[in-house]
Amino acid sequence: MSKSEVGSRYIYGVDALRFVCALLVTVFHLGFASWASPLYLRPYKMPLIENVAQPGWVGVELFFVISGPVIVNSAASASAMSFLKGRILRLYPAVWICASLTLLVIATQDVNRRIVKNYLRSITLYSGGPWIDGQYWTLACEICFYALVFIMCVAGQKMRMPALALGLSLASTIFIFLLSAFPDSAILAIFTDTAWRAIPFYYGCQFAIGIYIWLLSQGRMNRIAWAGFICALVTGAVQIYMAGLSTSDRTLAAAGHSFSPFPALSIWLAGLIFIVASVGYSERISRLPNSLLRLVKTLGSMTYPLYLLHFAIGVQLPDWLTALGMTPLIALASAVAIVCAMSLAVCKWGEPPIRSVLRSAFDRLGHRASGLRTKESRI
Repeated sequence: MSKSEVGSRYIYGVDALRFVCALLVTVFHLGFASWASPLYLRPYKMPLIENVAQPGWVGVELFFVISGPVIVNSAASASAMSFLKGRILRLYPAVWICASLTLLVIATQDVNRRIVKNYLRSITLYSGGPWIDGQYWTLACEICFYALVFIMCVAGQKMRMPALALGLSLASTIFIFLLSAFPDSAILAIFTDTAWRAIPFYYGCQFAIGIYIWLLSQGRMNRIAWAGFICALVTGAVQIYMAGLSTSDRTLAAAGHSFSPFPALSIWLAGLIFIVASVGYSERISRLPNSLLRLVKTLGSMTYPLYLLHFAIGVQLPDWLTALGMTPLIALASAVAIVCAMSLAVCKWGEPPIRSVLRSAFDRLGHRASGLRTKESRI
């Protein structure tokens, strides 16, 4: 969710993969979960694409991997306060717009005190939830990871990112081992099924993999780092395999069969290879035509609002479109096109003016604080 750079080069491949991940998650929710999940129970079904749409949930794990190199690299060249400012400028403008749009859609059906509270939690990025859209839980995970990086910046420990990666790897490995050994544990379920899942136990290995990819690009891998990297890779694969096997009875009944975890695992592995290749060949990629590179950057900018809009709004669109007489597959394609168009509008025309106002406010606060420090030093 940030400028996709490693070192001094912009990593266009990461932006491209980020957009692909957003599409995977969108098609999963609109093309499979909307009718197969016990949470939604839509009357239409799309069995023709279920095997393509179902493994799309793994796009979330790839989002977390991508955050590793992007966020750590951002912190490497920034002070603690500039890092914090950058995160605020990136996260809040889009969430203010998208949460408000979601509230408008929900208002066509019902508005009550609970929904308003959820909206307020969303626009403040309160990590405890519940939010106006259930998918905001991933933002809580991201913010927890940002907080860890921020703490290292404040403590002057930015050079110890290998220690952060190792800690995330070990914590995640221990947690997932316990989860596999005690799958019915109520205590462990707290960290997978509630707001506590924002703590990077279950998904810590994914963030760690991203950090290790960044360290690899910087030539900072030693034996301990390689051991941690392998540990994170194995744990990440196990986590995705376990998640792929976890299918509710209602989903099995709706689809009529179970689903293999291997398609999701294959997508995840392909994504990791693509991230590493994007970093390794970033200089060659940057020589592609400027028009293509600008398009890729735009797609990367669309990803965050697309993720925020696709669920609560996107799932409603096929309902409305099928009611107008469209077939489910045409309604799905139209819904994806609509939320993509909305995301483009948000990133092109919605976010920039809000970000500009916020940046100006931060600058004024910075100048005022600087002036106070100067005055105190003179006294």
